[in-house]
Amino acid sequence: MRQHIRIEQLLAQAEQHRSLAKAEQPGDRHLLARRMAAGELAMPMKGRFIRKPLWDSLPHGDRIMYRLRTICQEHPDWVLSGVSAAAVHRYTSSMYLQRYVHIAVTDPSRAGKRGQIFAHYIPDQQVISVGGLRVTPPEQTMFDCARTLDFPNAMAICAMGLRATGNPASSLQDYCLGHPRKRGLPRARFVAEHVDPMCTNGGEAISLAVSLEMGFAQPQCQKRFINPIDGGAIYADFTWTRDDGSLVVGELDGREKYVNPAMTGGVDIATVALREKDRETAINMLNIPVVRFQMAHVRNRTQFEQRLVAAQVPRPNFGKRTPFAGFVCAEY
Repeated sequence: MRQHIRIEQLLAQAEQHRSLAKAEQPGDRHLLARRMAAGELAMPMKGRFIRKPLWDSLPHGDRIMYRLRTICQEHPDWVLSGVSAAAVHRYTSSMYLQRYVHIAVTDPSRAGKRGQIFAHYIPDQQVISVGGLRVTPPEQTMFDCARTLDFPNAMAICAMGLRATGNPASSLQDYCLGHPRKRGLPRARFVAEHVDPMCTNGGEAISLAVSLEMGFAQPQCQKRFINPIDGGAIYADFTWTRDDGSLVVGELDGREKYVNPAMTGGVDIATVALREKDRETAINMLNIPVVRFQMAHVRNRTQFEQRLVAAQVPRPNFGKRTPFAGFVCAEY
């Protein structure tokens, strides 16, 4: 009975700190594993447990934070960097980017991968505290992601980072100029030259990056149009100017647009869908065609390319190589 009380105390204490519980005495892990086998607990990290209903209720961003808090509570001197710092800053909530916990070290002998820890040699690191966790500051976090990640994920993190800080793309360009000897600098500069903080979410930034990698022209993000029906403002995800001067709008259809309360305003799916149709009708009444695509099309690329070609989106850089050509990301 005492052991079971201890387990409850471990779980309650971890929940209070919004982290994962671990065994502290002989026999604890066995009891925790038994509860997991019974479906009561989840084990998001090896040897780290949480009540399954709580874990299932957490959005991806919070799940990442539980893992990172657990690691940092055990290693309070560590400084999170790269995609781990980006998650703490809330620039990303992508679980698949979080295979490793990325930390910054000033001793080159400590750099490298050890289990789930990926240590990066950053001798000139700066440190700030966010939510009680030691992390690299926004500018360095975006810069490190831009030079080490693949283009779409680097664009997503940097776009959300600039949007969160309120800084323009030129601030990231200036940061690149101030760090001329860093590995991956050409990739970071390419991201800084093309990132657009007007992207309202990571999906839009990823779509922008993929379109640029396929050679399509840089669009204007969130261009404002006047609704000819009621005179209100309409913002288009992407707007391209064709060679003949006409416009074409690109709209990303994501699941969150229809189910996320923060984006739906609390209305049901049918109402959101009808609202989107009204919006597209207004754009069409301006004699501007709309090409719609989904993240599945963006990931497939061929389907995305077919849609943009059919919409006559300009493609001035078709066949041109970028600094990301041949680059293989090893960060996740």
